[in-house]
Amino acid sequence: MKFEVEMSQEQLNLLILSTEVYARALMNQPDLVADILAEDRFFYDKEDPENDKKFHEWIATRDEFTEKLRAALNIMFRDSYKSESCQNLIDIWRVLRHLQYNISDNIDKSLYDVRASEPYHGGTEPIMRVRILEKLEVAGGERLGEKSNNTV
Repeated sequence: MKFEVEMSQEQLNLLILSTEVYARALMNQPDLVADILAEDRFFYDKEDPENDKKFHEWIATRDEFTEKLRAALNIMFRDSYKSESCQNLIDIWRVLRHLQYNISDNIDKSLYDVRASEPYHGGTEPIMRVRILEKLEVAGGERLGEKSNNTV
């Protein structure tokens, strides 16, 4: 079976984030999982005189979570990165983050970025392909449709 996936940029970003969290958990990388999950839990507010204190409390909480997660992952997923499902998930994640790199206007393409590397195949399933059918842009309040056969 073949599927063509259509989603918004925000949905793509959330899908990439969710595959990254799950893949990192299966690869037993609790520090990266904790960083990802904690990342949007602290909001820097330079107007708040308690901001520095709150930041250090947030770091301590994240570090405590990392250690608890490390203990759990060591019990549950010691060698799961070797599993077929994990390898297939990592392939999907590589394709999606490479797509994100290619379509992002916020990444300095002159700098090295691991997402710039072509996705490579490590799982048992064929490597995923995503075809961009239409790129919508906002110009003067109107949406412009640009047909494309780009495939990643």
